[in-house]
Parts: sequence; C-alpha cells; structure tokens
Amino acid sequence: MSTKTAKKKGRLAEGKEPRADKVAKVQVLRDRLSRTSSVVLFDYRGLNVAQMTDLRRRTRQAGVDLSVVKNTLLRRAVEGTPFEVVGERCTGPVSIATATGDPATPAKVLKSFLKEVSVGQITGGVLDGRFLETPEIEALADLPSREVLLSRFLATLQAPVAGLPRLLNALITRPLYLLQAIAKEKEKV
Repeated sequence: MSTKTAKKKGRLAEGKEPRADKVAKVQVLRDRLSRTSSVVLFDYRGLNVAQMTDLRRRTRQAGVDLSVVKNTLLRRAVEGTPFEVVGERCTGPVSIATATGDPATPAKVLKSFLKEVSVGQITGGVLDGRFLETPEIEALADLPSREVLLSRFLATLQAPVAGLPRLLNALITRPLYLLQAIAKEKEKV
C-alpha cells in the first residue's frame, strides 16, 4: 500500500459513503486480479467499434479477459496486490487484458491484433509484481508457448541419453571394422 496519506476526493470528501455499484465493480476487479498471472495495459484510442469487437472476440477465444476500466476504479482495485504498480501508470483511456494460464497469452493476442491494425498500443504490463514497459511486453509476446519451451527442454535433456547408445555401438563396431580391414589387407597379399 501507499505510504502517502490519500487526499479524500468525490463522495468521501463530502462525508458520503462510496456508491455501492462502484464498490461492487472494484471488488469484481480485485477478485479477477487475484486469479490472474499477468496484466497487460492497452490503449484502445482510435479503434472503431468493429475493430474493438474483433479484438474482444480474439481475446475471448484465447481465454483472455479484456475490459475497459476507469482509472480510479483500477487504482483502488490494485491497492495491496502484486499489481499495485499499475495504479501509477494509469493515464488516459485504458483497457486491461488478463489471463489465468500462460502469462504471455494477453501480450501475444494484443501484439498479433496490432500487426493488422494501425491504431491502439500496448502501454505496459505487470508480471510477477514487476512493471514491464512496452518493449518488454512485446518480447514476452515473441516467446514460444509454454508447451514448445517444455518440448525443447526435454529434447535437450534427451540428447545425451540418445547419444549414449550410438557411442557404445561405435566402441563395439570400430574394432570389428579394424579387423575386417586387416583381413582384407591379408587377402590381397
């Protein structure tokens, strides 16, 4: 949490309680963030309705939640969570993309969408409590999937084991080839 004393704004400054619907929205957002592995901030300015609909369809298919959130509600929702660094970066219209599985999925979906559309931009994100700037999010999007990385790792582990039988076979066959070569030389003489 922030060590600064917060200046009361809006309804709190007037001595009123926060509106129930906004408190509910903050709680829903906080619950969603507690289940997520990464957050990617996306500036959607310039997208038309058809493009935004296409983006929402793509994110849904990939298992990514994309939502437009008011900055003040997002700041309140991230207080005391690993995503608290997002609150300081919320300026202008922002949507957040979250996923519960592979942390790179939101970045991959947004980057592939931005290759086709000339408007909108990734403004950053959070992974493991650390804020990532746009180039780092794009690098995360370029990483192969978790399954591909695991298969490469297993192939690397198997390489020495797979080479052992060939090595042992070479140790056995080399003397045999030597004996055959000697036998052929003696037949010629």
